Amino acid sequence: MKKYAPILLLIASLAGSYGATAAGLPSDAELARCFKAHAQQMEKPGLKNWVTCWRAHGYLMEQSAPGK
Repeated sequence: MKKYAPILLLIASLAGSYGATAAGLPSDAELARCFKAHAQQMEKPGLKNWVTCWRAHGYLMEQSAPGK
């Protein structure tokens, strides 16, 4: 059983990453809209990018999205 542990771990990690991508991560348009709305609020220039903005403010964008 120990010889199968690395293979099982690999399969479990791939299944988890597939679930995250299929869970409805934001599109590029949503990331850009978030960044456009919140870029001036981000203090550190090194952190001014779409993904960091979404991590910090994405929940606000989801609350204000039409149809939700």
